[in-house]
Amino acid sequence: MDGRYAVFVDAGYLWAAGITAVFGDSKEVESYNRSNVKIDYRDLIHMIKSFSKKMANDRELLRVYRYDAAPDRVPTKEHQKINVLPEVKTRIGHLTANGVQKNVDTMLLLDLNALARQNSISTAVILGGDGDFVEGVATAQSFGVKVYIMAIGSDGNSLSPELRAEADDVLLLGRSDLTKYFTLPPKPQTAKPKWAPLELIGSESVEIAVEQEAVYQPRSEQVTTQDVAIVGGNFARRYKMMASAGEVESTLRSKPQVPDSTHFRLLRYTLEYFDMPWGTLLPSHLAEAMREGFWLELEGRAK
Repeated sequence: MDGRYAVFVDAGYLWAAGITAVFGDSKEVESYNRSNVKIDYRDLIHMIKSFSKKMANDRELLRVYRYDAAPDRVPTKEHQKINVLPEVKTRIGHLTANGVQKNVDTMLLLDLNALARQNSISTAVILGGDGDFVEGVATAQSFGVKVYIMAIGSDGNSLSPELRAEADDVLLLGRSDLTKYFTLPPKPQTAKPKWAPLELIGSESVEIAVEQEAVYQPRSEQVTTQDVAIVGGNFARRYKMMASAGEVESTLRSKPQVPDSTHFRLLRYTLEYFDMPWGTLLPSHLAEAMREGFWLELEGRAK
């Protein structure tokens, strides 16, 4: 077997979990999105390579595969800049009008298992935390490949417990590892906003600048509790298809608390669906409706 290793980067996870780790206690971050948070990808990928090389016991690097999405799968300027970096290849899935990524996880697992079957690598490092990777990891391991997970967050909340258990080893990147690669743009000079406390799901309460009479108006439409309940149910249907029977059963036993790793994905799915920037905070009535929609579908009570 070839002694090389490959790195597989879930770009959406890196961005979402990265800015949460770096700016999680910032009042400004919820007003920014992926287009205006500056990320030093050249040095960030160099750091990822460095950590991965240590996990792979100094084997030779085959390539860093980076998985992202774009409307109609047309590479953005960001993708083009990253793709010319040494030993980096970007795979692009489709990004819907609602900001939901399609086929990104599938592409990652197809590449992982193709390289494993071809004996092209002996070690894989996945930067991601999604429980959807569990079966693909197990398949690669069945071909003799060691699979390591690089996740973000010192508490591991962005990492599926099932993926943690399946991996050969896990490395957690904390705020100190990532801070110098993420930069917020200068704060715009605006009139002093009104501050209202809102709930950050699965974490702590913080404050967010909002006008008191209108919390969200993405695309000029008010998001209702019915809207987020439907999206919570949609996520639950996807979750039931992708998760193992044991994972679903474990989640049901945890009610009313949605497990942290699943809650992280549920929140990310909801924000992406409504085209809300990662870091946007949901008020409690929307958060409760989202979770209720999730439980109704997961328990088979949805009409």
